[in-house]
Amino acid sequence: DRLASNRAVSDSYRRTMGSLLRRHVIPALDKVPVRRLSRSVVDDALVWPMQQSHSPHTVHKALQGLQQALALAARQGRIEANPLAAVSWKDFWTGKLPPRPAGLLPVDVPRLMPVLCKAFDERPVAGMLALMMLAHGTRIGETCMARWQHISLAERVWIIPAQNTKTGQELVVPLTDQVIALLDRYRQRQPRPRQGSPWVFAMPGGQPLSASQASAMFRELSGRQWRSHDLRKLARTVWAEIGIDYLVGELLLNHSMGKLAGTYIKTTVADLRRDALERWHAWLDERGFVEAHGLKSAEIAFSTNAA
Repeated sequence: DRLASNRAVSDSYRRTMGSLLRRHVIPALDKVPVRRLSRSVVDDALVWPMQQSHSPHTVHKALQGLQQALALAARQGRIEANPLAAVSWKDFWTGKLPPRPAGLLPVDVPRLMPVLCKAFDERPVAGMLALMMLAHGTRIGETCMARWQHISLAERVWIIPAQNTKTGQELVVPLTDQVIALLDRYRQRQPRPRQGSPWVFAMPGGQPLSASQASAMFRELSGRQWRSHDLRKLARTVWAEIGIDYLVGELLLNHSMGKLAGTYIKTTVADLRRDALERWHAWLDERGFVEAHGLKSAEIAFSTNAA
């Protein structure tokens, strides 16, 4: 219960951990006295059975939730000792966790863009969500929480507040001509009752799109062939291929740079980030992005100096 209501972590993390504990950890171990928990008991009852039907990443997360709960209970004196204090994932899994295979590759983009553009025409919220995530490499949760007040067309930026990001750091996303045109077309296509909603991705009644609703949209869009996070990974892959600086890419993704880097990197290299997104969106235009935003090449103020 404490893990599920911990406001210090994101909503998505609480939901994920709560689901894993309710669906896997508790059914597997609720009959075992805490003092009898051990490596072998956890392996036989939880880890090994889960590995038969779930990825190592999911099993690892379930074990992590159990260990966090026991550690918290021990610190608060709710149990005499943590029986798994000396147990780690390495006791159950040798080697490093393999990275999740990419669901989308750069060669898939010419086939992907017509799907997203069609969705934008027929289901504007789903299509716009996917296009915004692909265009900026943002996470699903922080994108769903976008408000119109966070977007300034005059300043050409989209601000993602610190409380909406995974790292707890505000992210200022430069907006290109293509995205500004896309936002304008999207707002015009919203049903009148939703046009007054403060949320960019408003659902019927004006409420914001939830992460679970967004995930359902992506399952339908992709035919379960790729996930929302694959759009972010795809963007990062192409950024490297078209020569975008590593640091600029990390800043665009709002990855945590560490305390030392945060101390010494005082500049947000705003011009370099804008240039990077202009190059990325020009790359997407060549593969069908123009069908969504509708701008002609002469209307796009893209500087090729850096390229």
